[in-house]
Amino acid sequence: MTGDRLTRRLADLAAQGRPLAPDMPGLGAIALALTAQDPDRIVLSQGGRDISRSEMIGMARRLGAGLLGRGLKKGAVVAFQLPNWWEATIINMACALFGWRLVPLLPIYRAAELGAILPACQVQAIFLPPATPKVDYRAMVLGLDTPPELIFSVRVSEDPDGFEALAAQSSPLENLPQPDLAPCHDAKVIIFTSGSTGRPKGVIHTHASIDAVVRQTVDFWGMSEGDTLYVPSPIGHIGGSIYAFEFPWITGCRTVLEDTWNPARAVEQIDHHGVTFMAGATPFLTGLLDAAETARTRLPSLGRFICGGASVSPELIRRALAAFPNAVVSRAYGSSEVPLAFPGIRDRSIAETRANTDGETAVDFKILAPDLTPAPPGSSGEIALRGPQMFAGYLDPNDDVGSFTDDGFFLMGDLGRKVDGRFIEITGRTKDIIIRKGENISPLEIETVLLRHPGVANVSVVGAPDPERGEIVMAFVVPQAGTVFTMEAMTSHLNQAGLARQKFPERLEVVETLPMNSVGKVQKPELRKIAADLVACS
Repeated sequence: MTGDRLTRRLADLAAQGRPLAPDMPGLGAIALALTAQDPDRIVLSQGGRDISRSEMIGMARRLGAGLLGRGLKKGAVVAFQLPNWWEATIINMACALFGWRLVPLLPIYRAAELGAILPACQVQAIFLPPATPKVDYRAMVLGLDTPPELIFSVRVSEDPDGFEALAAQSSPLENLPQPDLAPCHDAKVIIFTSGSTGRPKGVIHTHASIDAVVRQTVDFWGMSEGDTLYVPSPIGHIGGSIYAFEFPWITGCRTVLEDTWNPARAVEQIDHHGVTFMAGATPFLTGLLDAAETARTRLPSLGRFICGGASVSPELIRRALAAFPNAVVSRAYGSSEVPLAFPGIRDRSIAETRANTDGETAVDFKILAPDLTPAPPGSSGEIALRGPQMFAGYLDPNDDVGSFTDDGFFLMGDLGRKVDGRFIEITGRTKDIIIRKGENISPLEIETVLLRHPGVANVSVVGAPDPERGEIVMAFVVPQAGTVFTMEAMTSHLNQAGLARQKFPERLEVVETLPMNSVGKVQKPELRKIAADLVACS
């Protein structure tokens, strides 16, 4: 198996004539050329360890040789389900050098998500962390109906088939197989995001589209090889993955990778390493502000912080601008499908006056009325984007239906309005999505699982505003007659169903009825208002 389904899907997308990113060398070719120029330059730092260009290329080539020796052929699909560990950057580089497609997976995923994602991508090899008191990753994957053919451990030193053994093979580089780079319009990565359909949606990015994301934002932010990025954002997301995997090579900068978010440690690391750039959802910024205030530091090296993925108040942005006087702090907007479409505000001089916006455009964008015609100037409408960093399409062609305009703009599912022709202000959503700590959560997925409980007659799940997490998940449940339904029963049921803990509702409201319209559809806007009022009063 070599990812045949993905190969066919890419061919179908190419035949549709959708605009492509410019032809550019892939990460593998870039990395080889830069390593020849300056092999000792540090690419990544983590936990006191610095990894140079030559060290990363060497380990990636040895890892690739080990995978080739186990039958992995060009075009195969490789996954990892790891925290922000440096080993993931080696796996990514091996895929770039030997033409494999990569599927980054969040460690919070459980059998419900993996059972859908791994067979959909035809994943042949997966790298997993050691078991924890909460989850045995290997056992979980082996328990799936169709587990990958190759399962490798990471940070299990006694495993002869683990990452450590593969990446430490004794053959000198000149005796290892030569890299077999993928074409720039081949799939580089498939990122999964929860959609309104209630199941994970695979977002296909090519080498060229990922390269376009980085080059466009580097130009916008004015980054160079003198920059240092601090990356606590999950590498299973599009943001964390490009900051950790791509930016150090395309810009020459250095990434400081963090596997556990601790605001006090973040402040120490930023000051210690002279970090110039950080990105993260609202909880990262609020935590950093509080920790910096406690440590009595203004983080003088920090030149930029972009905040997105959840609700970000203008007051939070202004507070950060005051606390970090050398930094351009702003909201940013994009998605897995069109990353960093609005990568923040260029200059500190206008960051405060535009604190209520979600960034300045780096792509073509339109604001559309419900009939997909242009909305009146200054009014709110659905956001449609098109640019070189746009994804090739969804893994499942059914997910493409209704996602694009006739002229190739991607419909974001968010409502917004243009400000001065080049800024965007998000005003609402067209899709039923909860954004908690920057994670997209599908209410439908949770509702479907809860309806399987014998004590649940009806259920509706909505998001409620939360200052730290953006939103929390709230479940309104109508129990079966004569049944008592509790928070404990709900949590136990979701756990047994294998749902990721991230998706568990933080609050349960047991009700007699749900608000319905004349055709029996739950009125979610009304429930969201009720949820917001309940949170405000608690």
